[in-house]
Amino acid sequence: MRNLLRKNMFFVALLIVFLVSVLVFGAERYPVRSLNNIVFSSAGGGTDVVNRFLASKLEPILKQRMIVSNMPGGLGGTAAEYVWTQKHDGYTVLGCSETITTFLVNNATKHGSADWQFFIACGSPGVIAVDAKSPYNTVQDLIAAAAQNPGKIKIANSGKGKLWHLKASILERSANVKFMHVPYNGSNPAIISVLSGETDAVSAALGEVSEHVRAGKLKVLVITEDTPVKDQAYAKVPLLTDLYPESAKYFPLRQWLGFAVPKDTPAAIIGILEDAFKKVMNDPETDKFMDQQFMEKLALYGQEANKFALGMEVNISWISHLLGVSTVDPATLNMPKPAWVE
Repeated sequence: MRNLLRKNMFFVALLIVFLVSVLVFGAERYPVRSLNNIVFSSAGGGTDVVNRFLASKLEPILKQRMIVSNMPGGLGGTAAEYVWTQKHDGYTVLGCSETITTFLVNNATKHGSADWQFFIACGSPGVIAVDAKSPYNTVQDLIAAAAQNPGKIKIANSGKGKLWHLKASILERSANVKFMHVPYNGSNPAIISVLSGETDAVSAALGEVSEHVRAGKLKVLVITEDTPVKDQAYAKVPLLTDLYPESAKYFPLRQWLGFAVPKDTPAAIIGILEDAFKKVMNDPETDKFMDQQFMEKLALYGQEANKFALGMEVNISWISHLLGVSTVDPATLNMPKPAWVE
């Protein structure tokens, strides 16, 4: 009996050693095949553009392809749930933005910021832009038109409850007017709606509209931030917080772009992704790309990235609630009120 017990204990110990060896060896060899980057918004928007750039720079470092695919819908929740249902082995990543911090309050998915490990690359300032031929040459013109035609001035955004919807809503509340907010599956179709005359204006990132501005197709009326844009071409464009100082309580409220993996992905694999991500962030070509896209480098990963995302999740959830945009009361999610909430 004792011999049998010893044999069983020996085999159990051997099995444990084998399993640990497999895990360690697998992590050391990772990746051995292509990775899939599932972007939760449509092609052509900031999240898509940044993830395609990151993929192109990560591939030679990881020595494997990173295939980028778009899966818009469900306020980003469709792609997030898809990634979550795949093996948490580092081979399927979620191309995401700050929209992930709105998931819980918008009931897009049950997986919030605490469930993910983030790799945050950069972000671009927010703006509201109109067609170059629009009769609105200043933000005051746009506001005056909204005052005269309540609920009829159409402002496009990348999705209900997302950052650009919130920023247009802050302008709306600050100016005491009523816009018609028109959601699309990403910023690119929202921008196209303005160019086609379907909507009157678009709330988006400067990096997303910049090429159209350079081409003379769009003009920027206001920067929906509390700090100026560094590029002198936009030095005369007013800040939302300068026009309406009371709106400053909502800021900083910034865009960020990057990718994420489920938090329970093996630590060794996350470490390999972090090392590769750091190399991309330190690449001079990355700085050049970000300058062209009017983006500020953030280069956050590990605990710092997660703390950043969790902090924004609380802030943006309460902003959504106070603006009447959110689906779920953040108090029911046990999110503490930020200090600025009255």
